[in-house]
Amino acid sequence: MISERDTSLDARLIRALQRDGRATIQQLAAELDAPRSLVSDRLRALTGGGTVRVLAAYDPAFVGQTVIAHLSIAIDRAARPVARALAGIEEAVLVSCVGGLHDIVLEVRVDSNEALGAALHRVRSTPGVTEVRTQRYTGILKGLFIPRYDGVSGTDAIDRHLVELLQRDGRASYTSLARAVSLSAPAVRARVQRLLATGIVTISAVETRGALGRQLSMGLGITLGADSSDVLRALQEDPAIEFAAECIGSFDVVATIAAATSSDLLGRLDTLRALPGVLRLTAWQHLELVKEDYYRQMA
Repeated sequence: MISERDTSLDARLIRALQRDGRATIQQLAAELDAPRSLVSDRLRALTGGGTVRVLAAYDPAFVGQTVIAHLSIAIDRAARPVARALAGIEEAVLVSCVGGLHDIVLEVRVDSNEALGAALHRVRSTPGVTEVRTQRYTGILKGLFIPRYDGVSGTDAIDRHLVELLQRDGRASYTSLARAVSLSAPAVRARVQRLLATGIVTISAVETRGALGRQLSMGLGITLGADSSDVLRALQEDPAIEFAAECIGSFDVVATIAAATSSDLLGRLDTLRALPGVLRLTAWQHLELVKEDYYRQMA
């Protein structure tokens, strides 16, 4: 049975891994002020049990995914089969069954407006889908895989092989990576650090929601007033906000908030509602995450 101490440590450990997915046990122990052996044990339990995945993702701009949109979907039948069908759409990186105004939310990443239109057609053509509302992101304020690409740096075949391996296991050792690409461990370390420093890839922790998840998660759609600076700053500074993006569509901002209890969620929602720049806040609860997959293979 997991103690309250371990639960608290797990939450802080996950946040640390979201900031730096390749932080060493020593670095994590120092940041969390906890024994190395305990940190190592909890990390092994979280990753081995499926609660947390540490993985690499290409920056959307680097792979040409310059158009990112959030779709709110209404359906006329059971949610799981429809969500699984939508998860088969290649451009969909996230699919979640939700409770609220709509039934399923989906995030798509594509390279053009034409491709977005084609993806929307596939979504609307999925049996069971009755309505799709689209919010196109104009800027990502906060997130695990926020764009950081410097716009200049590139990759070679070895870099791409390394990223492919890191997309499967973001904490793979430099020794195992070196063996896979026939280079020395120091050479591989230098390549991985360059990929991270130039923003080509980000390595972060993704926490499983639903049955294995340790936290409640809600999506937010926020309508803003003329002066929105305080709201945007609050979203960026609140540690409970996992993701936030300005957008065009039904909402001005789409965000994700997570908390350990429903009472904590309510308190944080009320705090956001009270901000002068918030005209309206709509919320939906994530019930089951069907897909979260940022894997992309470069030619």
